[in-house]
Amino acid sequence: MDVHAVILLFLLFAEIISSRCLRALQPFMPNVCSEQERVITAEKQPCVQSFTRMVKVWRQGCTGHAWCMDYERRTAYYMGYRQVYRQDFKTTYKCCPGWSQLNTEAGCIYPLCTYGVCFNGGVCTGHVHQLCDCLPGFNGSSCQYGEHKLSELLN
Repeated sequence: MDVHAVILLFLLFAEIISSRCLRALQPFMPNVCSEQERVITAEKQPCVQSFTRMVKVWRQGCTGHAWCMDYERRTAYYMGYRQVYRQDFKTTYKCCPGWSQLNTEAGCIYPLCTYGVCFNGGVCTGHVHQLCDCLPGFNGSSCQYGEHKLSELLN
């Protein structure tokens, strides 16, 4: 393989890796919210166990004999393991309510019109700052605020 082919393969591999990294939602992307997710992990924790047993031993200087057999307590130790569960929290990034991500776009830029409703005759469009296009005289992300004059309301 020549040097040009190796460089081309390296660049292709780098492009694949970077495009996979872009799929993951990041906090700086539009309409991305962070969420704390509980993660429970199991681990083996070492713990020292002990047991005592009686062992036959030969002793010198027993009464009437040069050597005799006796019993002695001996403690032995071994390593055991027990299952321990640990709870951690991990920050994950998801689309904010009312938004979705398609394919590999960076962020959640597609509004879900079924999430909320547009009040007062507004139509869901999903522009950058609000979900609804409001009729004249109404404003707010869901066209929930009216701009009527006090005199119109009293009549």
